[in-house]
Amino acid sequence: MNEARFVELLNAYGAELSRWPDDDRGDAEAFLEVAPHRIKDIWESERAFDHLLALEKNGPASISLETRVLAASSTRRSLRRPVNAFGKWRMPQWLTGGALAASLALGFAVGYAGEPAQNSDADYASMLTVSGAGAGAMFFSAMNDPER
Repeated sequence: MNEARFVELLNAYGAELSRWPDDDRGDAEAFLEVAPHRIKDIWESERAFDHLLALEKNGPASISLETRVLAASSTRRSLRRPVNAFGKWRMPQWLTGGALAASLALGFAVGYAGEPAQNSDADYASMLTVSGAGAGAMFFSAMNDPER
């Protein structure tokens, strides 16, 4: 077991080794005996955190607490009508969706209008023959390029 695996299991299962998977428990115990101090410190802090979690009671809130919280909260908010920015003119409900659809359509149209012409296979073949190498050689030369 290495440090990274130990810390990963420690984060997943806590410091109590009895909760760890059986396959990793023995390796973890052996690793903990020879582990460096920083790993032992991490394990000790996890043990302290587990102890604090064990002290925490997970019970339901009392009725008196619920009553006090509800009494202290502000009055229930009523549903407010949205502010009408256009005064007495009402905007149609579909206007937002229509504007979104129109902007998407315009984006597609501009994107396809600016698409470059496709090269033919003959241009690609002539490019390979001009270089004097096949596609495999070009691939390997690109992989060995020091600029990347």
